[in-house]
This record gives sequence, structure tokens and C-alpha cells, in this order.
Amino acid sequence: MPLGTYTGWAFRSERTGAPGTLVAMAGSYIPFAKTRAERQQARDPRRSIEERYPNRADYLRRVEEAANRLAQGGYLLKEDVKPVVDEAGKHWDWTMSTKTSQAAK
Repeated sequence: MPLGTYTGWAFRSERTGAPGTLVAMAGSYIPFAKTRAERQQARDPRRSIEERYPNRADYLRRVEEAANRLAQGGYLLKEDVKPVVDEAGKHWDWTMSTKTSQAAK
């Protein structure tokens, strides 16, 4: 259950020079806007968090369901489902407590 976009590349820092040049093998995380209004203000075409998940409990329920499916398929150990859900909760809390514009920098 994504809370942002993950990339396999990153732009170079302006301090390093050539900020329009991509750095391979250095991924980025670009969080989604929290609300539809914030998304529209930023002209972000990606759906906001509130447009994806009605609340934290729904988000964690979806994470748990996906983790259980992975465990049933042999891609995740059953005992790792709870830690995955716990980490997803921390990720939600961090994402929702930071300013999206600051977190994306």
C-alpha cells in the first residue's frame, strides 16, 4: 500500500551541480499529498493519501491483508506479517506528520 512514489533514480543536488542530471542506483521517495486539496494546489497528478485510504485503520487493514497473501504464497514468513504491519503504521505516522513539500525535498 503505497504512501508515495518510489523511484530507482534521483536528481543530483543543486550543491553538487547539474541538478537536472539523474543519479542511477540512488532511489527517491516522493510522498503523496495528504489531501485532495493539497494535491490540487501542487498540481500533482497522483491521488492523495485521503483519496486512496479513508483512514489509518483502513490503510493498515489493507497492508495486513496483502502481507497475509504474501505469507500464504510463501513470499513472506507468517511471523513477519505483524512487523510488516507495525512498520507500515510507523510509515503512515511519519508521512502524515511531515509537510509533504518538505518531505519531498
